[in-house]
This record gives sequence, structure tokens and C-alpha cells, in this order.
Amino acid sequence: MKSKSGYTRFLVPVLAAGLIVSFSVPAFAAGNAKRGKRLYDQYCTPCHGTNGQGDGTRMKVEKFDPAPRNHTDGKVMNTRTEIQLFKTIKEGGKAMNFSHIMPQWQHILKDKQIWDVLAYVRSLAKNPEWTGTPIPPDPAAEKKQ
Repeated sequence: MKSKSGYTRFLVPVLAAGLIVSFSVPAFAAGNAKRGKRLYDQYCTPCHGTNGQGDGTRMKVEKFDPAPRNHTDGKVMNTRTEIQLFKTIKEGGKAMNFSHIMPQWQHILKDKQIWDVLAYVRSLAKNPEWTGTPIPPDPAAEKKQ
């Protein structure tokens, strides 16, 4: 029997792990918007508002600069991938070079709960509605922000 080379011993487990992760992410990504709304109402509305327009009571009192993201703005929200939004919620705005005011939720919400919140956030996007695929960003709109 031939012995496996070091390269093969390394490559096979790495490829196997990659396949497991690639099939696992879509399963988690299918969050439940109904459960997500309950979590959003509890944790996100003070800043993002009850309708997700970035006009929460805390934002009004503390006058955040920049203001919290308007989750109903499909022109912006629909350019973000699931992973970008997941990372923003989990690790905070600073992790994605967004506002440092957006806190990390990884110590309060489990990954599955974050996917649920993300599913609800996706349901808020208007003009254009969320289609399930990120649309390319408009360079002119990005310069205005």
C-alpha cells in the first residue's frame, strides 16, 4: 500500500471541510422573517425605527452621525450580500467599515437568530424590492453617501 503524500493528507480534509461549509451556509441563510421581526423589534428599532427607516427613538435623541441605515432603501440594501449583512449584525458596523455606532450582536444573538433578523431586514427593502440576488451598486449613488 502506498503512503499518502503530505499534500494529499492536507488537501483532502480541507476540501471536505469546504464542501461542508458551502452546503451549510445556505441552510442557515434561510432565516425566518417572522422570528426575525420579533428580534428586530426588540433589539433594532431603538436605532433603525419600527419600520426600519433609520428613525428610531434613540437616533432622534442622540442624533447619530451617520444616521442608522434605512433598511427600506432597496437601492442600498439590495447591493449588500447575505454575508456582508450577517457580518455587520454579528460583528458590528466597524467590522465592515460602516459606522462604529452599530454594535456587535454576537454576544446576545446566536447565528441562527442573526439569520432570522437578516431575513426580516430583507423583507423591508423597497424600490426595488429584494429579489434574492444582490444587484450591482450604482457608482453614482455610492459617491453621494
